[in-house]
Amino acid sequence: MSYADLALGASNVLLGGAVGAGVNQSLFTTPRWFSSPPGSLPDVDGARSLRNFWAPLEAGSALALGTAWALNRSDPRRRPLISLAGGLFLGGFAVTAAYFAPELFRLVRSGHQLGPSEVERRGRRWQTLNWGRLALMAAASVVAAAAAHTRPSPSLRRFLPSVMH
Repeated sequence: MSYADLALGASNVLLGGAVGAGVNQSLFTTPRWFSSPPGSLPDVDGARSLRNFWAPLEAGSALALGTAWALNRSDPRRRPLISLAGGLFLGGFAVTAAYFAPELFRLVRSGHQLGPSEVERRGRRWQTLNWGRLALMAAASVVAAAAAHTRPSPSLRRFLPSVMH
């Protein structure tokens, strides 16, 4: 197994884990947050623990996907798939940074001042839009898996360093 295959495998594990955790959170956790706001919202420390979970997972996914791209950049079969997976991942990261994380922290910090109906309305919108973000993450994971399933170009195999000889 080459380093290129290992990096692609790591990105698949991390991306798949992020999708699974995101779906789990969307089905079981966030509906409770917005069930009877503002009392049902997580406290600030609870919101920080989310960041402590998601930040390393996102960073690890980005690092593994970037490494996979760098190690497969000369492969005409894999490069386009890994590039597409990276673009989808970056799109998901951008909307998370621009809307999802800041909106969640705004709701947690000022939920009592906004009033229950406003928090519930914004929470429902957050939950609905979050499924689109999860679809981006799932698409990145599927495309990265397709890249892993694609064998390296025959002309490149002799140049790829191997982990096991």
